[in-house]
Amino acid sequence: MPTRITMPTEEQLAPGPLRELISGLHRLYMDAGAPSSRQVSAAIEADSGARGAPSHETVSAILRRPAQVPRWENVQAMVRTLASWSHRRPDIDAEVSRFHQLWQAAELAPAADEAEIGAPWHADPADYIRPLPKAMAALTEPHSFVALLEQMDNEGQDRLLPPLAAALWKPPQSAKYCIEVMDEFHSAGRSKLAHAVMVAGALSDQFQELSAELRALGRHEADQVLETAHRYMPLQRVWEHAGTLAPDPKSTGGTAPARLLFEEMTRHRDPSELVNFLTSEEFQTASGDGREQLADALLTAIATTYGEEQLLELTDQMRDTGLAAETSRLWRSIAEERTPLAPVLRALRDNERTWETTAVLRRLIPQLLVSKHRDNAATRTARMSAVLDELPKAGLYEETETLLQLIADYYRSHESLSYEYGALLTPYRL
Repeated sequence: MPTRITMPTEEQLAPGPLRELISGLHRLYMDAGAPSSRQVSAAIEADSGARGAPSHETVSAILRRPAQVPRWENVQAMVRTLASWSHRRPDIDAEVSRFHQLWQAAELAPAADEAEIGAPWHADPADYIRPLPKAMAALTEPHSFVALLEQMDNEGQDRLLPPLAAALWKPPQSAKYCIEVMDEFHSAGRSKLAHAVMVAGALSDQFQELSAELRALGRHEADQVLETAHRYMPLQRVWEHAGTLAPDPKSTGGTAPARLLFEEMTRHRDPSELVNFLTSEEFQTASGDGREQLADALLTAIATTYGEEQLLELTDQMRDTGLAAETSRLWRSIAEERTPLAPVLRALRDNERTWETTAVLRRLIPQLLVSKHRDNAATRTARMSAVLDELPKAGLYEETETLLQLIADYYRSHESLSYEYGALLTPYRL
């Protein structure tokens, strides 16, 4: 059974014509039985009357959290397929006409203030990594890029503004200098340039420095910089930045700073974006020099902060792309560290993936540990005790029985075990 895609919250997609369009698509999606994005994409490909050909990632992105009004061709294609599967059996042409009105209202709605940092055109990371013409790329002085930004703005060359703004931050400039540049642009009535520079900073390694400087000045843009970094910074850049973070001497986990960064940088990402990174060479070649621990920190961050339905969709896509080992490591992190655990197990059960509930619970058992140094009996039994207390309260009685049986089998298969494991079974007379 496919994992259902949920309607974005009002915090994720503000009320207005675009939300009305996406809400209508979601109602049609539910009427069609909540098919998987892959099923929808495959059916569209076979539909000769479809104007668009959205991939399953595009279908998921439109339903989950569109950054801007989707192309009509893709909306039309999705409506045709979903309407044909709807239990209401609506007239497909009438549905297409109805949705064209919703789409047109969203497309023609007054544009959001382009001074907002989250405006799509200057929050797309691809705009900021676009190569510059050789003559521009050869420049090194910050004032040269400032002058070019003004020139390209005068000439209406908006396409060059993001990569020029990104070049201003390379080699790393101080946040104070770039804030001065932004303020000068604002004073000259060039708000577009000021915000292009700000977003470029949010997508650079100096995003934390920029946010801190803005906060020290009492500027509201400080939070906007962090939000943009968390939502839009390419994961390859996040990975590189995490590798440069010094371990926290006050923490027992050397990758604690990296894990905190990963938690902020992945919680709002679409599953397909995470899968693309997990299959990338940057991640797959992670070995030695602390990189393996960094990979564990990333998977643990995803396991502890991602939504339940997102996790199910993520693991679906991970299996489809051959990431079996990474899926196993993700389930281990969920079992060992996600609190509460019951909502994930309930989501698996509700989606008829009960074998995976067992897979999660098995990873609480110490014999499956990858690293022996992590087999601390007191810590592990405390975790199992907490889960045994949590599951029946959530009505997950079969899962409780499964975990008890796993613990009993482990305990009985070893002649000498710490008394803590036996104490877990005593109340149940096992």
